[in-house]
Amino acid sequence: MQRLTIKGSLPTLNESNNMARTHWAIAAKQKKEATDLVALQCGRLKKIESPIIVTTHWFISSKHDPDNIRAGMKYILDGMIKAGKLPNDNQNWVLGFEGDYFVKVKKGEEKIIVELEEYGEAKKPLDSNKKKVDKRKSA
Repeated sequence: MQRLTIKGSLPTLNESNNMARTHWAIAAKQKKEATDLVALQCGRLKKIESPIIVTTHWFISSKHDPDNIRAGMKYILDGMIKAGKLPNDNQNWVLGFEGDYFVKVKKGEEKIIVELEEYGEAKKPLDSNKKKVDKRKSA
């Protein structure tokens, strides 16, 4: 398992939506800044070689709802891609999210700890090992 610590906080869903309502260029700038913040902190992370499951610990000072905060996962995965640590954030590379944990901290102590568990071909979603049947041919 690898662990990435991101010092600082990322935009919440509401903040991102508010920026998108003002002007597309402002929203694009916010996304670039958040993605760059993550990418710059990926230095010690080894390149991901097989699909991952992600667990995230959010150390936050704000009073936002957990689902609002969790939207920052977009910036985390995109930052890892930008840093060359994750090949892609599609379902072939990100199998799922094990859990999110939220810890209240004082302002200035915000951080995000991302745990990345790599799995080989053995780890699959529940139904992916079942043989697919084409119902059109069986009629």
